[in-house]
Amino acid sequence: MTQAQSHEAKWQELFQEERSRLIEIAELLLDRGCPEHILETALAELSRCPFDMAPVSATLAVVKAAIAYNYTFIDSWIATASSGTINYRHHSGTLPLQALPWAERAVCFLREVLRLSERDTAVLLGISEQNVDQLNRFAAKRMGASVDTGVRSNEPRSPRHRASRYAPSMPFAAFE
Repeated sequence: MTQAQSHEAKWQELFQEERSRLIEIAELLLDRGCPEHILETALAELSRCPFDMAPVSATLAVVKAAIAYNYTFIDSWIATASSGTINYRHHSGTLPLQALPWAERAVCFLREVLRLSERDTAVLLGISEQNVDQLNRFAAKRMGASVDTGVRSNEPRSPRHRASRYAPSMPFAAFE
């Protein structure tokens, strides 16, 4: 067995072991489409790559494949961006992550669940860091989290626990 075949076999085994988690990531990041296709695309991308940092590489490959798939069906970023205003009349409580508009869901997932930097999130989504920040704030509002208004006081702030920032959500539980 050649080294490339060995890598491919290891990737296939990892994708089989992590299938449910990777499918969940693909579902969260897809605006529409088939998560199975995303996993196939990600696996094909990684099949000849070295098996270093495999779980992280698999997750990132699924993220990239889902975002690329979304952009093949989106006419413009405007079509996916949040309207910015939140109509609370239609929602009696906080929204779960899955119910957010795609752009907010993607930013929130990348920033708050996968803990990617603002810059990395912006690069992956092809938007500015300011857009990332704005979409993350919109998502936080929709999910019922208190949002920092940017007003700073001289009083020391106690660090917020990650779990207190967002309403409980099943997808978050899988990655906590």
